[in-house]
Amino acid sequence: MLIIDLRSRVPIYEQIKNQIMELIVIGAYKPDDLLPSIRALASQLSLNFNTVKKAYQDLEADGVLYTVVGRGTFVADGAMSSSHLQNRAIAQFKSALGVARASGLTEKQVLEMVDEAYARFGKDVQK
Repeated sequence: MLIIDLRSRVPIYEQIKNQIMELIVIGAYKPDDLLPSIRALASQLSLNFNTVKKAYQDLEADGVLYTVVGRGTFVADGAMSSSHLQNRAIAQFKSALGVARASGLTEKQVLEMVDEAYARFGKDVQK
C-alpha cells in the first residue's frame, strides 16, 4: 500500500515512484509481478489518473517496469539493476553517511553497521 503525503515538497508522482521502487528493493514486488492498474491505483489513492500514469511512465523509461497492452504493468526482470535505482540508493547512502558523521559516529562504527546490515539482508545482493 502506498501512502501519499499531500503536504510534502516531493511531487506526488515522485512519491509514487519512490515507494514502488522501495517495494521492489525490499522484495514486496518481484520480477514479473503485476502492479495495480493506473486507474485502480489512482482511485485507491484518490489521485488524478495522469499523476499515477506519469509515475508509471517514468519507471518504465528507467527500466523498472514494463507494460503489456491489455494485460497490465509488471516489474521488469532487470529492475534491481536499474541505474536509476542504483543512483537513488547511492544518494540515500551518502546522505545517511552525512547524518552519521554529523551525529558523531566513527568510521569504525559505520563500517560495523554496514557489515551487520549485509549479514542480516544477505551477501548475495548483486553489485
